[in-house]
Amino acid sequence: MRTFAVGLAVGIALVVAILVARSAGGRESTPPTLAERVAKNYRVLSKSESRTLVRYAQRVHSCVVAHGADVAAPVASSTRITMSAPNQTAMGLLRFLERCDPEVGPPPPKASLQARRGQVLVYLPKQCLLDPTEIDA
Repeated sequence: MRTFAVGLAVGIALVVAILVARSAGGRESTPPTLAERVAKNYRVLSKSESRTLVRYAQRVHSCVVAHGADVAAPVASSTRITMSAPNQTAMGLLRFLERCDPEVGPPPPKASLQARRGQVLVYLPKQCLLDPTEIDA
């Protein structure tokens, strides 16, 4: 009886795995639309919250450029604000950000400022999206 139960469980698991594989097999992997993201508990930031993040990124950019960093103007997408810095190391960019910290201050609540090789990022909270009308601001 025990062998039968184990065999039945394995059989059911195989059938479920086959059904899942078949249903996923025909789908293209396209990024979800804004409406789909919102439906999955993404929160679109208010105009004010979005504007605050964009302005913060602009202040960071102005400061690091004033200190001599070769960093492009901020470019906002729905989930982050990126400042391209070709040929710059993360540590080199971090030094510029540290010099600007007294002037610019920390990122807005729940946001993150990061230096990575070749870019400075202002990340939005997980599952939060900039208001699309503020991206080109």
